[in-house]
Amino acid sequence: MAQVPCLCVLALLCLGLRPAAGGMDSCYDPQGRAQRCTPAFENAAFGREVRATNTCGSPPEDYCLQMGARDATKLCHRCDAGDPLLHHNATYLTDFHSQEESTWWQSQSMAFGIQHPNSVNITLPLGKSYEITYVRLKFHTSRPESFAIYKRSRVDGPWIPYQYYSASCGKTYRKQERQYLRPGEDEQVAFCTEEFSDISPLSGGNVAFSTLEGRPSAYSFDKSPVLQEWVTGTDLLISLNRLNTFGDDIFKDPKVLQSYYYAISDFSVGGRCKCNGHANECAPNEVGQLVCLCQHNTTGVDCEQCQAFYQDRPWARGTAESANECLPCNCSGRSVECFYDRELYRSTGHGGHCLKCQDNTDGPHCERCRQNYYRWDGQTACQPCNCNAAGSLRLQCDDSGTCDCKASVTGWKCERCRAGFHSLSEGGCRPCTCDPAGSVGTCDPNSGRCSCKEKVEGYLCNRCQPGSFNLQPHNPAGCTSCFCYGHSTVCTAAAQYEVHHVRSDFSQGPEGWRAEAPSGKEGRLRWGVLWTLLSSFHLPEKFLRDQRLSYGQLLSLLLRAEGNGSRSSPFPVQLVLEGDGIAVSVSYVAPAGSESQPHHGEHKITFRLHEAEEEMQPSLSSFNVQRLLSNLTALRIQAGRVSLIEVQLTSARPGHSLPAQWVEECICPQGYTGQFCESCAPGYKREIPLGGPFTSCIPCTCNQHGSCDPDTGHCQCLHHTEGPSCERCAIGFHGNPFVGRFDDCQPCPCPGQSPCTAIPESGELVCTHCPQGQRGRRCELCDDGFFGDPLGRNGPAHPCSPCQCNGNVDPNAVGNCDPVSGQCLRCLYNTSGEHCEKCREGFYGSALARSSARKCAPCECNPVGSAQGLEACDPLTGQCTCLPHVTGRDCSRCQPGYYDLQPGTGCKSCECHPVGSQDSQCHPLTGQCPCQPGVEGQSCDRCQPGFFGFSVKGCRACSCSPLGAVTPQCHENSTCVCRRGFVGYKCDRCEVNFFYAPEQSLCQECPICYGLVKDEVRARSRSLLAGFLQGQSFDCSSPRTHYPALGEEPRGDQLPDAKAVFLEQVAQLEGSVGTAWGRLRNVSGTVGCASGGDEKTCVLLSEISAVLRSTQRELQQAAAMLATMVIPHDVSQQPTSWSRLALESRALAASHGDAAAELESVARRALLASNTSYALLQSTLEDSASLERRRELEDRYQEIQRAQEDLAAGMLEVAAEAKRTFASIRQANADMAKNLSKLDAPHPAGDSDGAHPAAVFVRQKGQAAVRRKLAIVRDRVIVDAQKKIRQAERMLGNTVSVSTAAKKTVREAEGVARESSKVCKAGRDAIHGIAHLGLICWHWQQESSIWFVILGVANAPPCLCWKVRTGMSEAKKSLREAQSSLEMDIETLNNLLSSLGKNPPHRLQLDRLWLRLARPGPLERKLSHLQREAEQQRQKIQAFESDLQEIRADKQNLEEVLRSLPEGCSSWQ
Repeated sequence: MAQVPCLCVLALLCLGLRPAAGGMDSCYDPQGRAQRCTPAFENAAFGREVRATNTCGSPPEDYCLQMGARDATKLCHRCDAGDPLLHHNATYLTDFHSQEESTWWQSQSMAFGIQHPNSVNITLPLGKSYEITYVRLKFHTSRPESFAIYKRSRVDGPWIPYQYYSASCGKTYRKQERQYLRPGEDEQVAFCTEEFSDISPLSGGNVAFSTLEGRPSAYSFDKSPVLQEWVTGTDLLISLNRLNTFGDDIFKDPKVLQSYYYAISDFSVGGRCKCNGHANECAPNEVGQLVCLCQHNTTGVDCEQCQAFYQDRPWARGTAESANECLPCNCSGRSVECFYDRELYRSTGHGGHCLKCQDNTDGPHCERCRQNYYRWDGQTACQPCNCNAAGSLRLQCDDSGTCDCKASVTGWKCERCRAGFHSLSEGGCRPCTCDPAGSVGTCDPNSGRCSCKEKVEGYLCNRCQPGSFNLQPHNPAGCTSCFCYGHSTVCTAAAQYEVHHVRSDFSQGPEGWRAEAPSGKEGRLRWGVLWTLLSSFHLPEKFLRDQRLSYGQLLSLLLRAEGNGSRSSPFPVQLVLEGDGIAVSVSYVAPAGSESQPHHGEHKITFRLHEAEEEMQPSLSSFNVQRLLSNLTALRIQAGRVSLIEVQLTSARPGHSLPAQWVEECICPQGYTGQFCESCAPGYKREIPLGGPFTSCIPCTCNQHGSCDPDTGHCQCLHHTEGPSCERCAIGFHGNPFVGRFDDCQPCPCPGQSPCTAIPESGELVCTHCPQGQRGRRCELCDDGFFGDPLGRNGPAHPCSPCQCNGNVDPNAVGNCDPVSGQCLRCLYNTSGEHCEKCREGFYGSALARSSARKCAPCECNPVGSAQGLEACDPLTGQCTCLPHVTGRDCSRCQPGYYDLQPGTGCKSCECHPVGSQDSQCHPLTGQCPCQPGVEGQSCDRCQPGFFGFSVKGCRACSCSPLGAVTPQCHENSTCVCRRGFVGYKCDRCEVNFFYAPEQSLCQECPICYGLVKDEVRARSRSLLAGFLQGQSFDCSSPRTHYPALGEEPRGDQLPDAKAVFLEQVAQLEGSVGTAWGRLRNVSGTVGCASGGDEKTCVLLSEISAVLRSTQRELQQAAAMLATMVIPHDVSQQPTSWSRLALESRALAASHGDAAAELESVARRALLASNTSYALLQSTLEDSASLERRRELEDRYQEIQRAQEDLAAGMLEVAAEAKRTFASIRQANADMAKNLSKLDAPHPAGDSDGAHPAAVFVRQKGQAAVRRKLAIVRDRVIVDAQKKIRQAERMLGNTVSVSTAAKKTVREAEGVARESSKVCKAGRDAIHGIAHLGLICWHWQQESSIWFVILGVANAPPCLCWKVRTGMSEAKKSLREAQSSLEMDIETLNNLLSSLGKNPPHRLQLDRLWLRLARPGPLERKLSHLQREAEQQRQKIQAFESDLQEIRADKQNLEEVLRSLPEGCSSWQ
């Protein structure tokens, strides 16, 4: 251990590190200059996961310590991987190491083959590269004879030897022992040394390995890449190869083998996270991997490379002389990527070669523009020249970016043709040749393609698109769309139409014009001109109706504004058109400058009736505009104070003068006719009757049995047909009307002219509407479910009547009854008879019951127990005929008192013995009778081996000493057959002049000298007995120098008097136990354990009940034994173990006191939590804003619930410990009872004075042994008590902290209030456990008092008895205080809950809290939900069974129907 600090300082100095810094170094000095920095020196192994190839405890095993091990209270222990207190897994290697409370990893012992050549490996992954200074191991056992340390320099790399430790280097590792190197030797070599390989010390030995010790380059570490690689490691491996032994393992003694194993208490690795001098800290990255937080512009897990843009010089490790930080590349600010160029660095001293230069620059430092790029000055980005290769003379531009262009080419970059030219190429541009009527603007300067109008196509825009015609310059769309009422898209210009003008100049009067005032009344008109005031003009009839021929033409208005001057404006003017459900308006606003210059005060306004009119609202398609004009119902002109002078509408009419080329001539598809496809062709009709010319035409569908109207489509059917298309024969006729002949439909051959149909395969006619109950192709048979002979084919005619089967057939089945006689053929539900009126043979019940579940059920007689077969039972009750002594409806079980049901014979009689059995009934299969305690045999007719006294209460145990008795079986008077040297009823003590030899487990005869003092001992005994009978008193403080051998307390001879007292106390104790057991049953009923109460409470109550019942039975046995015991007047002077038992009882009493103190501490902490809850609830009543943080309180509630579960678990542990303590006391009492039986044997008398020297010697020796045992028991009790105190503190600490934290929020009180009821319940459970513990302590006190009274007759130990009673009284007092504290806690919590229910009415929120607390708990709701689910499941099962019976019946019916079908029908499927 002394070498570890020295080695660490040496390694730190060699690494060039500063251990005195105590933290992380800064990577930059105060002036901001880079300097070497390293992470903090640390134990790299602390808290890390370690993997071991072998660990003890799987399976659990015992291991022993060497005799010289430090801090060993006992030599052998147990290792159990499944027990958190007994495991020694690898987590203890790197946890916090404490000298006071050491933890260690441990391998299996040599008993499991852990020895050379089998090795145990321990692997420690460090997570990343570390520069390791030292490795320290602290062994919990002796250090191994041979072990090695390995390391990995990189993850998943090979294991490299680091150091060998062995007392046999050459034999084990084939290495020579050495501890240093000479200059020039390979420094990456592992040493092998015998240091640390000795077997001493047996515990706590250290192993310290320095990675640089003995290596010449350690003092120039920065200049030695070899040592830098040597100290680098990512993983460490400890290979334990050979155990150190004393050589006693060759005898293969299990105890010796269990004492040799590997055990390490601490595994430390001193070092720093490797960052090559470029980082002072390591931390996990985003994926959880430990990496360096690199500085100095470095990157990588170990800062082993420069960042991408810091490549101006090669990467180097940071040293004390230079930080060697990475420098950025010089890219003139125009690149963020570069690489290290060795040649550039050699020639210029700067190795950063820039990549991906921005701003179109080039060069190693992005210092110039690329070819065919330019820039205004050296600071701006380079721009591309972008000179057009076809239009420019060269690609490079000048400093302004201007290119030199060819002829007919223009633009800054020579990229376009001049106006009127197109198709830029190597030869220049060509002129445009577009048709002005169909094109817009000039041609495309690139392709030369003309920009056509909407309905014009062609390279030169010189033809109309399909579906249009009449290319005109004034048409915005170029061509007019074909209208054709929407039935055709192919049309041409009509040749028989001329231009026509519809005009009104008002020379003959108003000509049907009307004016409308703003109020809706008819306006005032003047003859010669039409005049109105802020109203509208309604055009006459000649401008309305079908104006399709005016589509695309002009409506011109000549008007004059009426006002104060000639400059009055009539604008705006609006034209409104309505027709065919469409309304549209067109506004006209005078262009700028036109209003001020009217011609003689008159204004001419034109509207083009076309969808391209800009001011048309809403916008319409070409088809909808023509549809509107085809049925124009209203045409209005809205303007201000104006006078209409002339109105003219351009249209067309048939003629041969000026052609009207805008009129179309449609080429109609099939089914249409007319110039505009406005009519249906012959044999066609409108798809929608009376739908008009816009409706499509479809062929007539009358199947040649009539004709149809072209507008309505109605067929006038003939030849006995009907339907909209004459598609079916009339009722009473049959045939195929689709043939189209006059005789397609013929009359049906059915009676009463009822309908019929023909079978497609055979063509045979079948009547389809037979009367009810009849069927057949001619209605000649009765239908299924009916019987009779309607046509008298088999005799007199009988009408078809329903079958009568009492509801025991499937109404959906076929063939339930005979169609002629009516006899039922498909009886279900196990019924039979002509009308299914009785049960089948082998079934019983009522065939006439309404429910199918109550009908006939199978007998199902048990074939073993019935006398007349499986199907012989009473047809009404179902009772089977049983064999003798067999019972049950189905004869399936034996009568009480009988067993072994056998076919043909019945059951045998149990024949249980009336004395040895508890009941006359036996097991129904084996015939085993329930025996009394200690009784065996199938009939309970004999005692078990080792028992005697066959009686109604059973047999009692012989309890013969296994050492002194020849056989475990005793005589009927309970006396055992003793070996030589043993005496007593149970052969459990040595004969006079014999003493017990533990090493041989027998009584050996005393030396001859003992006979010389025998007479004196007898005389002394008689003298003491006489003095006691005369009433002499004994002082317990007097020195015990007159006691016989073995240091045991003597006994008196007044035991017969104590016997009666003891019997009375035992009876009282038995009665108290019975009373406590009855109260416990009442508590169990109150808790509701029988109906699924709290599981933990019920388990605790059941365990307490079992203990009480066992105690009561043992008390009864002790009372019976004591009552039959004969106590002689002569008292044996042989040594006993009563004093030892008394001391053990005293120690157990102290343990009970500790347990009671622990319970008292638990109760006080529960009271503290309750007081905190009370204060918190009061603060809830005073703060109305508590409901705002309810969600946070629910989380607190979960923590409190977990704390209470921990408290309940602690109470269970304390109760279990109390039960174990009580079992120990009970065993001690049993041993005392055995010792009492020795009093019946004869005892020698003699004088004790002569034996004083020998007695003193033996007594002193016995007292020393007792003191050692007491020390062991005291240490064990103290350790157990400390463990339980710490467990209780951990259990209660969470509850107290949670309760204290709950004060921060008022809303948490609501959760505490809900938890209060649970705390009350846990408190009651704790009270039950404390009451149980108190009862056990009381029993122990009573029994101890009795035994001490008995002991006190001879040695009068009232002081000891008084101390025991005092300890028990204190324990009882502590228990009462704990119980009282918990009761106060429960009462306080109940008061708090009741106070929540008594809040004032204005506190509505707390009232809601009370209502929610009063609701049934989730357990009750879940239980009721499960009960409902169970009931629903039971109903579903019943329904399923009923459906299953019906399905089986259907299956039988279908099978019968299939068998009854003719062969042709059965093959048709």
